[in-house]
Amino acid sequence: MTGKEGDYRKGMKVNKGVWKRRISIPGLLALLCLLTGMLSGCGFIEWLLEDEEDFYEEEQETEGEDGTEDSGSTVSLSERGTVISQENGKLVIDRRSREQEIPMGEDGWTIFVYLCGSDLESDGGAASDDIEEALAAYPSQQTRVVYQTGGSSYWYQDISDERLERFVLENGELQKVDERPNANMGDAGTLSEFLIWGVQHYPAERMGVILWDHGSGSINGVCFDEQYEYDSLSIAEMAAAFDWVYDSMTDRFEFIGFDACLMSTLEVANQLVPYARYLYASEEYEPGTGWDYTGMLDYLAENPAADGKALGKQICEDYYVHCREADAQQMATFSVTELSGIDDLVQACNQAFQVVYEQDDLGDAARKILGADNFGGNTRAEGYTNMVDLGMMLDNLSDYGEEIERAREKLEECVVYNVNGRLHKQAGGLSVYYPISVQGSEELQTFAQLCPCNYYYALVDKVAYGAGTGSAQDYDNSSLLQDIADLAELFGISAAGISNPTTNIGEFASVDESELGIADIYFDCNGNYVVEFEDMDELAYACCSVFVNDGEDGIFYVGSTEEIYYDYENNLIRDDFDGLWLTADGVMLPLELAESTDTCSIYACEIMLNGEYDTALRIEYDWEYGEWSVIGIWDGIDPETGAASREVYELEDGDVFEPVYYWTSLDDDTEEWYLGDACTVDGEVELTYDYLPAGYYFYSFELHDIYGNVYYTPYITQEIDEEGNIWFYPDDMEDM
Repeated sequence: MTGKEGDYRKGMKVNKGVWKRRISIPGLLALLCLLTGMLSGCGFIEWLLEDEEDFYEEEQETEGEDGTEDSGSTVSLSERGTVISQENGKLVIDRRSREQEIPMGEDGWTIFVYLCGSDLESDGGAASDDIEEALAAYPSQQTRVVYQTGGSSYWYQDISDERLERFVLENGELQKVDERPNANMGDAGTLSEFLIWGVQHYPAERMGVILWDHGSGSINGVCFDEQYEYDSLSIAEMAAAFDWVYDSMTDRFEFIGFDACLMSTLEVANQLVPYARYLYASEEYEPGTGWDYTGMLDYLAENPAADGKALGKQICEDYYVHCREADAQQMATFSVTELSGIDDLVQACNQAFQVVYEQDDLGDAARKILGADNFGGNTRAEGYTNMVDLGMMLDNLSDYGEEIERAREKLEECVVYNVNGRLHKQAGGLSVYYPISVQGSEELQTFAQLCPCNYYYALVDKVAYGAGTGSAQDYDNSSLLQDIADLAELFGISAAGISNPTTNIGEFASVDESELGIADIYFDCNGNYVVEFEDMDELAYACCSVFVNDGEDGIFYVGSTEEIYYDYENNLIRDDFDGLWLTADGVMLPLELAESTDTCSIYACEIMLNGEYDTALRIEYDWEYGEWSVIGIWDGIDPETGAASREVYELEDGDVFEPVYYWTSLDDDTEEWYLGDACTVDGEVELTYDYLPAGYYFYSFELHDIYGNVYYTPYITQEIDEEGNIWFYPDDMEDM
């Protein structure tokens, strides 16, 4: 690639010092790849067309610890409570409903808790702790809690791990009332059987359901059974379970709540409309302490006639206090969603995203969507949930027209109460799936079956198509936007779907002039590394990636930073790297940006804790005060199950952590992971933002396109001397 005219031998980035002779290092133009975020096949509508497997008719079979097969429950299209169709270009929403809703009891409350203990119980007794919280509440004759326990290999309470057990908490006493053979708590039939039994034996004027365990957002669902290979209740399975309960009831549940991570989503809310009046859930991960059951039951003891809205507000407030007591309030989110407003919200969102979809500049829309708050990590170190705040998404798109503003208004009408911590202060209460980084074709198929808005789905499909082809300019979605009797059939059952994608996740991806509209890569007259574009339509954002030479035949990945200058007027970006880096007690930390807001940035740093535990250290940079601080350690998203860890742990005195560094060879494709120097915690971890140690480093732009793909530009050599001065040694631009 040819450079600009002028002198680009630049030594120091500041305008002083002597010129240094260029050093040519063979292999420095080898291009690395960060994980690509989207699949590289064609649009994913076509893939579902080719897929003959019927998700809703599929018999799910899992194997328990005893080796027996759990037959699972068949989820049939005919048993769905919601059918969304399209007629004359408009959505038509048809849901199960009753001519008259009659309370099933004369007064009081019954709350059914589906307590899937999983490793949260076996590793630390979190489920047992919540039972103890409930027992500590004021006794009440008008409120009862009915539990079904299962899903854990060990219980701290006197609860069996060999069968399902049912308990009733009433008047301050917990009594076992029933037991059943062991079964998969991640199966729709297990949930429905418990609730059918429950509403028959313990009806009340108002009834609620709490699903307790790990959550994962819209894709992998909730309730991961430890004894059945962590099988979970998908959103489709969960909706089917409530549909099977429907005929045993004369009224809806007052609420369906999730004491689980990441479950306050539009996709979840849409599925639950026929079965409950309110949704209680968190957009973000929940701390291990979860809900405050003492506070909830104390409130009902004093206010037995409270409705779901009033109770939900109290649970929100108690939840935030509970988080604050656990020093976890900064990441807290919790909301109460009135499900009767979801139809209007879905209709408004469909119209809003039609406007977005029809924009000529897809890049502008994608950048605005990616600028919204997201939940659950979404980094390589922590895993991806791809859950993005719907409210902030609409706020960022607001200049597209009144349709966007109308959808935002409908969201505010639905979310009747919510609380947010400092790091999510603008969260709107409901998240929605957006493909920040897709981990496989099954994820996209699952979303296809859940998405309630065809134009939003078309937008996501357009992005997926661009990920596979490098551009969405020739994208054709005519099959998506035609009239059809059931969007579920179009979106993943039998009529259409996504193309069978292949993924380049984990492979090397170099960038050249044919990609991202790159016009040139060069050094300017001030010694800044510059990438110039024909246009920046397909660039979402960029980071700078820094590597350090191991002194032999390889390089270590130091991490990425946000020190990039964007010049949209001239269609270019240039580096703003100053050689400063974060260290903990003098040890360099391999940082990866997790999220960034107007007030702070959150970074993830992969570490080995106490010599045996691979996890991530979460670190915050406060833009207002210019301060770094440790949030805690978080295990992130389980790569096998998709379950989000519920606990952010504080480092304790005596803990030893070692940064985990990625290493790759300059001679071949060999890659390894190495541990850095150990840090022993003694009080507060000392974070210092200082110059990198003197030595040779390699620098590259990490370019993220709007389709989720990530590329490196050719990287160049830089030297940081003892005074912190940065010297660059670019190869001839012709070699780049």
